[in-house]
Amino acid sequence: MRIDTLFLNAEVYNVFIRRWIRQDVAVLGGRILFTGRASDYDFQPDQIVDCGGRPLIPGLIDIHLHIESSLCTPETFGYAVLPRGVTTVVSEPHEIANVFGLDGIEEMIRVSSGSPIDIFYGVPSSVPSTSADQETTGGIIGPEDAETLFRKHPEVICLGEVMNFTSLARMESGRTTEIIAVVRNAHPLVAVEGHCPSIRGLELAKVLYAGVDSDHCLQDSEGMKQRFENGMFVEIQEKSVTREIVTTLSDCNSEGLYCFVTDDVPPDILIKDGHLDFIVRKALKLGLPLGHAITASSWAPACRMGFRDRGAVSPGKLADLLLLEDDSSDFLIRKVFRRGKEFNPDVQPVSSGHSQPQFGGRFKASLCLNEDDVREDMFTLSPPNAVSTVRILAMEKNRENTYTRESSIELPVRKGLVIWEHSKGNLVLVVDRYSGDAGFAQGFMTGCFFHGGAVATSYAHDHHNLLAAGDNRRDMEIAMKWVIRNQGGISVVSNGEIQASMALPVGGILSEEPMEVLSGEVDRIVGSMRSLGFEHRNPLMSFSTLTLPVSPDIKITDRGIYRTEDGSRRNLFESNHR
Repeated sequence: MRIDTLFLNAEVYNVFIRRWIRQDVAVLGGRILFTGRASDYDFQPDQIVDCGGRPLIPGLIDIHLHIESSLCTPETFGYAVLPRGVTTVVSEPHEIANVFGLDGIEEMIRVSSGSPIDIFYGVPSSVPSTSADQETTGGIIGPEDAETLFRKHPEVICLGEVMNFTSLARMESGRTTEIIAVVRNAHPLVAVEGHCPSIRGLELAKVLYAGVDSDHCLQDSEGMKQRFENGMFVEIQEKSVTREIVTTLSDCNSEGLYCFVTDDVPPDILIKDGHLDFIVRKALKLGLPLGHAITASSWAPACRMGFRDRGAVSPGKLADLLLLEDDSSDFLIRKVFRRGKEFNPDVQPVSSGHSQPQFGGRFKASLCLNEDDVREDMFTLSPPNAVSTVRILAMEKNRENTYTRESSIELPVRKGLVIWEHSKGNLVLVVDRYSGDAGFAQGFMTGCFFHGGAVATSYAHDHHNLLAAGDNRRDMEIAMKWVIRNQGGISVVSNGEIQASMALPVGGILSEEPMEVLSGEVDRIVGSMRSLGFEHRNPLMSFSTLTLPVSPDIKITDRGIYRTEDGSRRNLFESNHR
């Protein structure tokens, strides 16, 4: 029998019976035809690949990520992650949806056609992440938009992460519950993805009751066990891959109940460390058995999303395969096969440009701001009473993750104005970039903050208004005006000079440059942020989520400062001033 490719002497992990088996694998027409002993049959392959007893595993499947977080187009993203073993992703484009609404999602889907990997999409369920009263966005996704996407686009396969978990826990009706109801009624088999940071007990039960049955937020052992016990699928990010979590996964017979996901990976980390493969390697080094890691990065996510054609090395499945090096504990990928054909990154257009299509011109002019909108009153803090010192509400930035906690700082007052420059914190500004009114909110950041400079960005989760923070007005103004002048991007300024910058002309959040260029630009930005004292493994993500009001504990939007727990608005000036 003629076949395309025959893989000989492969060590295959059978995800169904959870056992390693030495097998040959026959591929025909891009799918696996047979696994077993090939010498028992008369196969006539066009190509033979001798695996030499090395592990042959399914291509990696990442079902929870946002391509926009890599600041690139879907095509660029695909060419960057395929050499790292990622062959299928489910992207939730709520970043571009916050800028352009339904049009942005459909454009994202359109430009995905040039990607070398399979890109599926989830319908953003939380655009905005909270409500129009709490944050200004360029688009709003409602039930009708969700139905349009499911009807028109076969690539749309799930409902993306439901962020407004506080409303679900309070059993409130609204746009989020309407979208969930529409999807569950019209598409009862699709997954409904969740965002449930730290909640347990009755609150967690209410979220499950609403139809949200997964969580990708930071986990601890007890919270994760409770999720398993309640039938909630757990999607584990890199920040949750700790020795405690790995021990729990190994001990509680949880294979198939969880998977690994990346969520957000900026270009510099993607190039240096990897993508989903990096998380797998980390879990292996902490003691997770290789078989469990394979299930968690292929079969489990495939089952979660209803993929019947991938996720295992077995007859009928797509021949998206990875051949590992001998020392499988390091999870080093020797070769990548797409539909049974070896992928050669050296002949792909990673550095030499891109194939079409790319984003249309109307998606490259989205900031309704000009440099004159950067005004004096943005940098003026006036306490409500005549005082000599004032205690200001502060967002204390965590150095380990994207969370903050409510804190405060005492600052002097002179001639009715707070002296905030060069203090033990940063003034934070968020400016509405959509309405043309340049409305803004002021906040203050402590803990992890910038010393002797400022950063401004139009990439600010999830609404992507203009975000700036710094310890002096001059540097903040220069950084903000650079971003406005370039119709989006990131700028780091110190002593009146731009230290690093990158343009993000597509919606103020994406670039069409090759990944190597983006990685170099982000690397310089991250280095400049750290030189100003912002120490964090992922400084760009940490800073840009300062504006995400569904991420604990206290965040800022263009409408004000809000507590995540109950959505209440907080006053910058506390009452205990003197």
